[in-house]
Amino acid sequence: EQDKSKTVFGGYLQYQFPLWMVLLIFSLFLLVPMEVGFRLGKRQTGTHPDLAREVRGDVTLTAMLALLGLMLAFTYSFTMSRADLRKMATITEVNALGTAFLRADLLPEPGRTEVRERLYRYAQSRYVERGTVRTPGELEDVINRSLEAQSRIWPSVKVAIRQKGDMSDPEKALLVSAINNVLDSHTVKIAVVYDRLPTAVLGFLVFVAGASVGVAGYNSGLRGYVRRWRLIAFALIVAFLIYMILDFDVMQRGLIQVDQNSLVSLIEDMQTRLQADH
Repeated sequence: EQDKSKTVFGGYLQYQFPLWMVLLIFSLFLLVPMEVGFRLGKRQTGTHPDLAREVRGDVTLTAMLALLGLMLAFTYSFTMSRADLRKMATITEVNALGTAFLRADLLPEPGRTEVRERLYRYAQSRYVERGTVRTPGELEDVINRSLEAQSRIWPSVKVAIRQKGDMSDPEKALLVSAINNVLDSHTVKIAVVYDRLPTAVLGFLVFVAGASVGVAGYNSGLRGYVRRWRLIAFALIVAFLIYMILDFDVMQRGLIQVDQNSLVSLIEDMQTRLQADH
């Protein structure tokens, strides 16, 4: 399963663990620097009382918080654009499958039924029920099952277009083009699934967030007082925002899932047409 994880996620460390564990790690990475910074600041106040006046309007903290906001905005935009690509890839694949299924109706029997059933089985393999993919290994299993179903489509199409019947050459070309679109859409969808937020970018984001919270805690310690709930709330909000960024970047095993209603509707329509033919 470890090898499968590396295959699917390309060695991205943040996707090798459950998301709740990643959220817990992020929270600790932010809360611990806050507490350490506050204690260091409070200790400095005892030995250097004049430092308390220097923290008012601290340019360093302002610049770090601005950098943190910029990093969060760019990272969130990155994952949102990838999420939109995954949604569009799903819609494109559904359209390609629906077109290929309809054009397969031009085939004479018995090839028509076989090709349409292959497409139907392949469409079923593309549907992933919510909550069933929790690990990278399970995602790899889903991809392998889909590839197995896909491998049966083209051989049945070759046999079907070579059988005797009244199907014209232009109609055969239209069917082959539709089948190619189905195969190409799978490649596009796999490509956008592999395209992830690099671990280095996430690590730098967490580092900037931890340093900013640590400096904020240090300044509060220099003043000699702190409303901890404010700092804790800020740290947890940042941690949840980073978690949301990762959730958008996964979209198979978190709270945010890709909408598959169009695929479900297509599968039901295929099933109804196949039952009507029988």
